[in-house]
Amino acid sequence: MTGLQLFYWVLGIIFIILGVACELEKRKTVRGAILVTARIVKCDKDGPTTRKGSGGYRYTVEFEADGVLRRALTNDAFWMDHSRNSDSLIQVWYNPATPHLVERKSPEAEILSALFVLLGLGCILWLGI
Repeated sequence: MTGLQLFYWVLGIIFIILGVACELEKRKTVRGAILVTARIVKCDKDGPTTRKGSGGYRYTVEFEADGVLRRALTNDAFWMDHSRNSDSLIQVWYNPATPHLVERKSPEAEILSALFVLLGLGCILWLGI
């Protein structure tokens, strides 16, 4: 095995680990949660709870859970203001254990994890042989 093949093997394994970690993190976030329909109230900078370097814009959504009208932030972090989406309906995962924060239902995490795994397999099988 040459040095270049070893490099692609290691790179492929790293990509596969990243893909699996991405999917596990998503599953951990929505474990015990219920899927509800929410209305986007606004999109603005959240301030102190926004991760550094993540853009800083988040949705504030309103939804009904357990017979109570609730308002919470999504865990999204947009680079630009998406206020044009106000009054739109989206699906969110609501977990009573973290009532102040909801996860927006979107396929991005699953697509990203699948791409990482495919890229890793590509490195191992095609480039690393």
